[in-house]
Amino acid sequence: NKERYLSTGEFAKITGVTKHTLFHYDEIGLFSPEIRDESSGYRYYSFAQLDVFEVIYTLRDLAMPLDEIRNYMRKRSPERLLELLEREERAVSEKIKNLRRTREWIRDKHNIICSVPVKDLDNVMICEEPERYLVYASGDEKDDRAWAQEVGKLYDYCADYGIKSPYPIGYRKNLSDISNGICGRYNVFYEMLQRRPMKIDYKVKQAGQYVIAYHKGHWREIEKTYTKILAYVKEHGIILGKYSYEDGLVDGMTVEREEEYITKISCEIARAELLHLI
Repeated sequence: NKERYLSTGEFAKITGVTKHTLFHYDEIGLFSPEIRDESSGYRYYSFAQLDVFEVIYTLRDLAMPLDEIRNYMRKRSPERLLELLEREERAVSEKIKNLRRTREWIRDKHNIICSVPVKDLDNVMICEEPERYLVYASGDEKDDRAWAQEVGKLYDYCADYGIKSPYPIGYRKNLSDISNGICGRYNVFYEMLQRRPMKIDYKVKQAGQYVIAYHKGHWREIEKTYTKILAYVKEHGIILGKYSYEDGLVDGMTVEREEEYITKISCEIARAELLHLI
């Protein structure tokens, strides 16, 4: 009695899948029609199978692999379903956590790009900087291969803790080197974070006033921007602190040519000098 059954096309239309999906599920032994007409090759599904298919569709919507769904469908029980749901809830919670982290990264990256002062790139200024958290590493600047390996280790270390900075790798320099005309010495690099990380070693870049300048172009030409900084602090009688920080704002993710890269240089002001400036 065909009135009691649904053809493959009818069943596919009701469930919102394609006939090809039903054929595939039949081939792998996940979900088969209740009746086959061997002479015509037609397949027929019962109305009761709609409920069974709803279970499969729900589990598939949870991104469960078809093999796991097939194994569950063969030995269904309340206990197994509870176990399955608890496992899937943990997986969904982890996905939500990752999505939130990705959303934060997108927002932070957007704000970083928007923070570039297009009209003031050539100016040196004193600015109030917020507290930032730096996951440090060091490398041998004279060995490009060793340097790249250390950077890779830092990326892996942060990835193990689910950390992805919206900034490219930043660099810390000694201002004593800068004052002596040594601007190309790179030893310490870091991932800069806007939120305090958990369960990971980090150092704090203190909030406060910094001498700020923006370098546009290749890093090998950054000495000219440091020259402007030194001229500015000399003119204004400012005593610099211990370190400068170089953080990319516009990099290869944003532009094609290195000549268009923009790096923010933040130079510490000596603590005693800060009291004088205030």
